[in-house]
Amino acid sequence: MRPGHCVNRKTRSLLTLLIILLSTELRAAERITPSCMAQPVDDTPATDLSGKVRIAADSGEVLIGRDLIILDGDVEISNGVQSLRADEVRYDSKSRNATATGNVIIAQPGFEVRSRRAAYDLPGETAELEKVSYRIIEHGGQGNAETATLRRKGASSFQNISYSTCPPEKEDWRISAERIEIDRDKGTGSAEDARMKVKGVTLFKVPRFFFPIDDRRMSGFLVPRLGFSTNRGLDLMVPYYFNLAPNYDATLYPRITGSRGVGIGGEFRYLTEKHRGEIFGEIFPNDPKAPDDDATRYVFGYDHFARLNTHLSGYIDYSYVSDDTYLEDYGSPLAISSSRYAVQRAELAYDEEHWRSYLRVQNLQVIDAETDPAYKLLPQFGTHWYRQYENGLITRLDAELTNFDKDDDVTGARFDVRPAIGAGFLRSWGHMRAMLSGRYTSYDLQDVEPGDPASISRSLYSVSLDTGLFFERRIDWSGNSGYQTLEPRLFYLYTPYEDQSDIPEFDTKLADFTFANLFRENRFTGADRVGDANQLVLAVTSRFMQDGGQKEWFRTSIGQIFYFEDRLVQPDDPDTNQPLPPETGEYGAFVAEVYAQLNEIWSTESVVEWDFEQDRLYKGAIRVSYHDTEADRFLSVGYKKDISQFAEYTDLSFRFPITSELRAIGRWQYSLEDDVTLDFLGGLEYDTCCWSVRGIAQRNRDSSGNGYDTNFYFQLVLKGLGNVGKSDMNSFLSRNVYGFNGFEYF
Repeated sequence: MRPGHCVNRKTRSLLTLLIILLSTELRAAERITPSCMAQPVDDTPATDLSGKVRIAADSGEVLIGRDLIILDGDVEISNGVQSLRADEVRYDSKSRNATATGNVIIAQPGFEVRSRRAAYDLPGETAELEKVSYRIIEHGGQGNAETATLRRKGASSFQNISYSTCPPEKEDWRISAERIEIDRDKGTGSAEDARMKVKGVTLFKVPRFFFPIDDRRMSGFLVPRLGFSTNRGLDLMVPYYFNLAPNYDATLYPRITGSRGVGIGGEFRYLTEKHRGEIFGEIFPNDPKAPDDDATRYVFGYDHFARLNTHLSGYIDYSYVSDDTYLEDYGSPLAISSSRYAVQRAELAYDEEHWRSYLRVQNLQVIDAETDPAYKLLPQFGTHWYRQYENGLITRLDAELTNFDKDDDVTGARFDVRPAIGAGFLRSWGHMRAMLSGRYTSYDLQDVEPGDPASISRSLYSVSLDTGLFFERRIDWSGNSGYQTLEPRLFYLYTPYEDQSDIPEFDTKLADFTFANLFRENRFTGADRVGDANQLVLAVTSRFMQDGGQKEWFRTSIGQIFYFEDRLVQPDDPDTNQPLPPETGEYGAFVAEVYAQLNEIWSTESVVEWDFEQDRLYKGAIRVSYHDTEADRFLSVGYKKDISQFAEYTDLSFRFPITSELRAIGRWQYSLEDDVTLDFLGGLEYDTCCWSVRGIAQRNRDSSGNGYDTNFYFQLVLKGLGNVGKSDMNSFLSRNVYGFNGFEYF
């Protein structure tokens, strides 16, 4: 009967049913490396036959009296992307039953099933298979079943079935069950007498459990999380997931610790057309090692965002902890991003093309004993306008009304308005912007010291000129062609002096002295201090850009402030609450930033602030990084010094392969100022094609600065199934090991 014969009649329905019945998908949570994927034995070419079915066989016979069609010898039925192969196929056109025997192979892109014998009941849309083996090519999943009953509608069942993402010749782990039912319509599956084996050892048995087979969610237990620390001892969390509705769900978990007792926690998530949010919390009702008499310790958080219309939006970011050491003792939820404050903030904002207005309330709960309490904003109303017209005219307006509140301190309301007008342009060869801005600030204070004024106002103005040029030339960098730029920049600023010593400092501090901050119109953040200035900034930036993209191989920026007058406005000394002495000298700090991608593997970056008055390095950081993506190794060595914070330390991060499957990872941060280790993390990763395991130990300084906390983390990942241990290990390593997810400028 060869070569192939194309038909376009009832035979097509036969193939369609065979393929659909055998297209049951098994869910796989993680992809694995291509070298480990299960591979089909035979490649079926994808031939476009315009919807027709191709039938090929060594011989064929039609028995008209018996309504029987027999295809024999290397039978192949395909429609271009799906195929059925067998030694023999028999089709009874009267009963519409078909039987395929001998080396039955059903294949489609990413999926392959083999069977010794397959019987099809087309009217009942059912298939019975014997001695089944299957491969999920894309995810590497494979397994066997004694028998299978596949249905186009309703639940399909498998007897004595197994599943693993390991190669058949080396099944390091396997899941087997006496019976599994798959319901594709509901997107669920159930297993009876399921067993989990690793290296031939049975880890656990489950009499019956349910699982999803597609992206539809379902209630059930999630993978437990396991850890150990000196603060908590053994730490076990067993979460249960509630699929409440398509747009909201919840997770509840008990948390069992060795030395802190038993707690309970959970989260609730929701999503609507205009709103999305999350509520989370955790409580330990009886902590035997609580820092005070109240043994009940807890954390609570609420995160909400609303887009009410195209202009109006709002958000709530609220978190609260029961005491200062909760996060140190129990760990920080990912929703709490700061180790100093628990943010409690709500805002309503209205946006237009050129302006934005907002109403905000805020409190920062101190969770670090060494951090000073911050003022509450109860409330704060602000508006911002900025527009540059086609003729170069620039208009800007910033206004803010804030009521500050704080226990045992000066409180009150502050009104601050900053109108500005100017002109400027931006061209391919350079830019220029000249601005004249005014500032009026008034205070209505309460709880002031006797003799201090309760009403204060301040009026100031500033003049600035920002101009720069842009040059470029062709250049070759380490064999990469591109262009080099030269971008000189000049910035002049004048602000007259006004005594502001009677004004309290609600939210003001000196801005960090970085290259970008050289071009600020006020060296202070907040509105309580406006720095007097008569200064000129000279700066230049040069970079090398590769042709055909935006990749920077080299970038350097240097700049310095030249002062024409002393700086009289200073922040208050925190010990005496009196202004610090004026700054003198003609030269400000010299700031330089350098980044260089020396080649595809090596890079270096540095930031330097040099104090010419003291002839010393005031702030500095340098890092040299080695990152070989193909070899999966990196090394980063850094040094940082900050005199203002009395900090000087080195930082080493690394990851390198010991063997093809075993890797070491670590970080060591060492204080040169105190001659102690600040943070040490080390561990091993063992990774195969179908499973991996990580063991991490971390030892860092505790909040007292006199001792150490030690934590151990463990994670076992069965690829295509899930993980056991610390579920957020990648996030943890990204936060604690510089370069784990690539290098970024620090």
